[in-house]
Amino acid sequence: MKIKKYIHLSLAVLTFVFAACTNDDFSPLKVKEANDAEDLPSGSAAGRTDALVPGNGVMMQAFYWDVTEGGIWWNNVESKLDSWAANGIDAIWIPPISKGQSGGFSMGYDPADYFDFGDFQQHGTVETRFGNRAELENMIGTAHENNIAVIADIVLNHNSGGQLEYNEFRQIETYTLFEPASGLFNRTWLNYLPNAENLKDEGRFGGFPDLDLKNDYVRDWLWQSEESVANYYMNTLKIDGWRFDFVKGFSPDVVKDWIATVGGYSVGENFDGNVEGVVGPWVEASGANAFDFPNFFNMRNAFLNGNLNELVKPSLLSTMPEKAVTFVGNHDTEARDGSNEFPDAFETHAYAYIMSAPGYPCVFYSHYEDSGEEQKAKINQLIQIRSELAAGDWTVNHVSNQEFVATRGGDAEKPGLVLYINLSGEEVSREVQTHWASANIKDYTEEYLIFEQSDASGLVTLKAPANGYAIWAATEDEQLAFPEVLYVPGGYQGWDPSSAPALNAVELPNLAGTFSGHVRFTEASNEFKFTDAPNWDNGIYADAGDGTTGVLASPGNNIVLAGPQDYEINVDLANNTWSANTWAIIGSATPNGWDDPDTDMSYDFDRNVWTVTTTLTDGELKFRANNGWDVNLGDTGADGVLDNGGDNIAVTAGSYQIDLDVANNSFTLGNWGVIGSATPSGWDADTNMTYDTINQVWTITLDLVAGEMKFRFNDDWAVNLGDNNADGSVEQDGANIAVSDAGNYTITLDLFTNTFTITGN
Repeated sequence: MKIKKYIHLSLAVLTFVFAACTNDDFSPLKVKEANDAEDLPSGSAAGRTDALVPGNGVMMQAFYWDVTEGGIWWNNVESKLDSWAANGIDAIWIPPISKGQSGGFSMGYDPADYFDFGDFQQHGTVETRFGNRAELENMIGTAHENNIAVIADIVLNHNSGGQLEYNEFRQIETYTLFEPASGLFNRTWLNYLPNAENLKDEGRFGGFPDLDLKNDYVRDWLWQSEESVANYYMNTLKIDGWRFDFVKGFSPDVVKDWIATVGGYSVGENFDGNVEGVVGPWVEASGANAFDFPNFFNMRNAFLNGNLNELVKPSLLSTMPEKAVTFVGNHDTEARDGSNEFPDAFETHAYAYIMSAPGYPCVFYSHYEDSGEEQKAKINQLIQIRSELAAGDWTVNHVSNQEFVATRGGDAEKPGLVLYINLSGEEVSREVQTHWASANIKDYTEEYLIFEQSDASGLVTLKAPANGYAIWAATEDEQLAFPEVLYVPGGYQGWDPSSAPALNAVELPNLAGTFSGHVRFTEASNEFKFTDAPNWDNGIYADAGDGTTGVLASPGNNIVLAGPQDYEINVDLANNTWSANTWAIIGSATPNGWDDPDTDMSYDFDRNVWTVTTTLTDGELKFRANNGWDVNLGDTGADGVLDNGGDNIAVTAGSYQIDLDVANNSFTLGNWGVIGSATPSGWDADTNMTYDTINQVWTITLDLVAGEMKFRFNDDWAVNLGDNNADGSVEQDGANIAVSDAGNYTITLDLFTNTFTITGN
């Protein structure tokens, strides 16, 4: 750096208090220095005609505070660009690319040499924290191959890492002597505030040397000359745009002139929640876009405090949406003291909001790459929804503490959407006025797989899940049918879907996604899953938790049910639920009275009824599911029709086969008897048998005469058993059974084996 020339001026006495000074009392200064002519940059800066213009997709903040050290970050970002582009990212915001005072530890916000991108040994390192220049340029090239614009963070307000020099104006030593290894943009106390020309600007960042952005030399080196930082970044490195750091520290005219000179996409960091008094006026004065901090604070407060009314407070999104860059978090809000950090449980809710609303959304690297594959998939889904649907005017249809409904009106290319956020612990629904008349309305988040239909005026009832969100829009798709069958492979049958029992669709075509069926589990503890084909190659569904939650996940954890026991199993793939019911009888007439345990029933797969055969006493009974009172069936009015919570069913003592038909809400309490010319009452009336609970057979000892007989259920010919082949096996409507000799006989009927015996005593 050359010795400076002194220019004599006639100046008034300049005295003021400056917080960072160690000498606050200045003597009259009659001279000022000028930067040496050999240090002045030459030529005029210009924009680049092929710079990419983002805004149709989504921006990615491609870093977080204190990213991995060691010069690997540019390579890391480059490795992700193909995937990001495929998922809708059209711009990346990268940290300051030049060497900072902290060298290999610097995040770039302490700029020392604006032209050292990992080329020079200074500040303890050659590479920056992020890598070297070749890696930076390779990353930029790969971004452009993927049509991703590169937005560079640029720090204009302050510098760091200068050497001590005597400051003529302040008459103390200050760290304002910058002789960068690149040899470009040398700086002295002349170029920092306060000085003889300018005492202060809009703001100072900490104790860092405050660049004088009204100084011609500084302006020329930063953006006005052909050798300037802006021109070099734009035309040599091929940067496409700018994120201006700490814009509260200098006049918005700086940004306005920068953009007018070199162009490129521009967005400012005006860290303030006041849109009307701070952020909005800055946008108007600078002409640049701005990160929508007012909207960020609105969202954070809404989800943190459980009050969605906060979402409708003023923001850039609501007042100047074309200038709003919306976000859920960034390197400034995420860390340090945590005071501005977004509540983790609601990050995807907030992304649903900014992806549905106007503005240009920015995704935070930490939320996307470091919060698990499930959240990454949800954010990708929301980006896709934005790409397909989000357009048109934004209208808030309903807002309360726990519910928020807003619509986008769509345009010639996109249909618009309805965003429905729900903070309550229960599913909610609401009538919403849309512009889609007589249309199928689909939830694009796939939380709901069943379409809704709007009426001729566009009115439609839409839902949102508990503590969740849904995004609905009109679709030309036809409602896809679910499979007709679900298979139930498990340990009880060797985990073989091809031989597993099946649940059938409740209705065909299966548009509702509901299935029901019965399965006999043979083990003390039974684990199983559902498959939508007789193999493991297609859809696999099981429990979302410990095997007992009743919530489905794919592939989920094994469902667990106790046994040996028959179960009625119900599955709802549209709402991702499953349930399993057993049935039993309980009451004063049953073996265990009103106390547990219930007398379990088993499922008769031939007759499609639940059944139990036992001996009852005079008293009452009810049918009960899962040994609990949540679902219990009685017979109000004694009309043979079952009602949930209905009246107790009165019975008289005797042996009964008790059948329960859940599908038809009916039951029978019947017994088996013998009838025929050989029996005491002939063909006119049954003689009832008794059930032997030990041997599980119906039996009776009585006197017979020579003749014929049959077995009959419940004194009715609808179920009667005879023996067609005189082989001891019974068949429905079979031939009469001959009794050749009169005498005393013991008769048994085994309904498990469909056999009988008649033994003389």
